[in-house]
Amino acid sequence: MTNYHEPVLLGEVMGFWLKQNPGTYVDCTTGGGGHSAAMLAQLQPGSTLHCLDRDADALAFAADILKSDSVNVVFHHNAFAELASCVAPASVDGILYDLGVSSHQLDERTRGFTLNGSTQALDLRMDQRESKSAQEWLQETDVATMAHVFRANADMDRAFPLARKIKDQLLVAAEEVLPFNVGHLRAAVDSIFRDRRFDQNSLMARVLQAIRMDINQEMPQIETSLRAAVEALLPGGRLCVISYHSVEDRTVKVTMAEYELDCICPPRSPMCMCGGNRRKVKKLLRKPGLPSAEELKKNPRSRSAKLRVYEKV
Repeated sequence: MTNYHEPVLLGEVMGFWLKQNPGTYVDCTTGGGGHSAAMLAQLQPGSTLHCLDRDADALAFAADILKSDSVNVVFHHNAFAELASCVAPASVDGILYDLGVSSHQLDERTRGFTLNGSTQALDLRMDQRESKSAQEWLQETDVATMAHVFRANADMDRAFPLARKIKDQLLVAAEEVLPFNVGHLRAAVDSIFRDRRFDQNSLMARVLQAIRMDINQEMPQIETSLRAAVEALLPGGRLCVISYHSVEDRTVKVTMAEYELDCICPPRSPMCMCGGNRRKVKKLLRKPGLPSAEELKKNPRSRSAKLRVYEKV
């Protein structure tokens, strides 16, 4: 394998991320190492690059290509929510998140991220050391909870009937003595969304997204990690976050908004009691950065990407 993942918004990220050189940097979502490789090519001797990923396959691939005699490259098989255990407070010049799933994970049938009609059991775990796969989650989760996950993580309509139909398909899979797979899930989606105005592949992607986000606890992990990132940055350090859908982007925006406030008193407080001067970051982009037309043509999977950039004050 020579190409694991096409790094998205690479030029934009590098323009913000690389500020202090030599310095200490963290790629919280290393994947196949695309962003890190670009960083490694520009970092001066004496720098340190920390590479985190909860996916062992991704980290093993990255370790083969991220090699340097002059830069200290440190690999961490950790979820980015564990950032605080990987770097010390006020020690980092730049931190990057490229959220969501990689192109390799989308193309790897055995992991269940793909929409192809694989007969493999749905897994969807970013880290296969985790105890509960997507198939187990679907079996153990009640209909009401499943419907809530579909609404919260993917803004799904008809979430409750879809959850009930998935439970029916679990019984079908058991009768067929097959693992619950993408084919069974597609049958459930097709039976609920019969109208031709619905894009079945888009609906399937949203359902898989909702399940994946819940079993991997992606939104709580993003919030936990961003809070640790603010503490890990040195003054003037940069935080770059690439997200791919509204739920991720909203979590980033809301979490970081807390650190942009000078005053943290209740909104209706008649006067400031906190003393003010609480601001920890400033926003460097008024609106999220978007892929260029050239990048969209080269890499269609970048079409929904949004870049938010903050600087520690």
